[in-house]
Amino acid sequence: MRKYAYFLVNVFAESHFGGNPLAVFYEADGLNDAEMQLIARQFNLSEVVFVQSSPLPQAVKKLKIFTPDYEMPFAGHPTVGAAFVLHSLLHLPADYFLQTNAGLVEIQHQGELITFAINHGAEVEDAPLTKEECAEILGLTVDDIASSPSWVNTGAAQLLVELSSEQAVKNCKINANLFIEKAVSKDNIPQMYVWFREAQQAKVRLFFSSQGAVIEDPGTGSAAANLGGWHVKQSLTPLELRILQGDEMGRPNRLSLKVDETNTIFVGGKVIQVGKGEFYLP
Repeated sequence: MRKYAYFLVNVFAESHFGGNPLAVFYEADGLNDAEMQLIARQFNLSEVVFVQSSPLPQAVKKLKIFTPDYEMPFAGHPTVGAAFVLHSLLHLPADYFLQTNAGLVEIQHQGELITFAINHGAEVEDAPLTKEECAEILGLTVDDIASSPSWVNTGAAQLLVELSSEQAVKNCKINANLFIEKAVSKDNIPQMYVWFREAQQAKVRLFFSSQGAVIEDPGTGSAAANLGGWHVKQSLTPLELRILQGDEMGRPNRLSLKVDETNTIFVGGKVIQVGKGEFYLP
């Protein structure tokens, strides 16, 4: 019987039952991709992250990130959660790199705040959807759609749709059939990130599909990074935002987004450990 230890943490959390839940397998060198996929399906969280040795000398560790259905090249809350666990266990410095399938990610620790940095730019392209189609997918009116939608990718591709009010963000009711048909990335993954910004705060929600069902993610670091990439494309930087997500699900998440003068994107939040255990494999 093989045993693999893990921590349960809540990422982007400011209270014990807030944030986005995550399992971190911090010594996963003996696991293959098929086993990691099965474990992720067993946990049935948004993602599970597996920490393995990295072949790159500049990286402390390599992260393998799985949803219940597939492996992701990059995701924000598993990266921040893994950094929290590794920083504690390995007594790491305040600044280091982790390897992901999307490339090296710089990690910074400032007190309780854990931040990842993206400085390789963002892929931004107009989405082949009208405002009317977006409104139909989201169960809103055309007046609720503030600007034309864009596909943005700083590590994971998502469809970004700016809305005209915080109430419009709260009112979203997804048409599952249209969502799965029209909000699909080049990798055939439906994801839509809706947002409304007022001053230095943004209210957001992220929807994705799993096995034909539409699911809401309580806290999405990769989408926050994409929001930063969108602002870079629009020449609306430098930028600092506090992001509110997950309240509609009873899982409040609070993320920080910063884009500096060099257009480097920083996304961060706090992490709370809520449990630990062992997973058994034959």
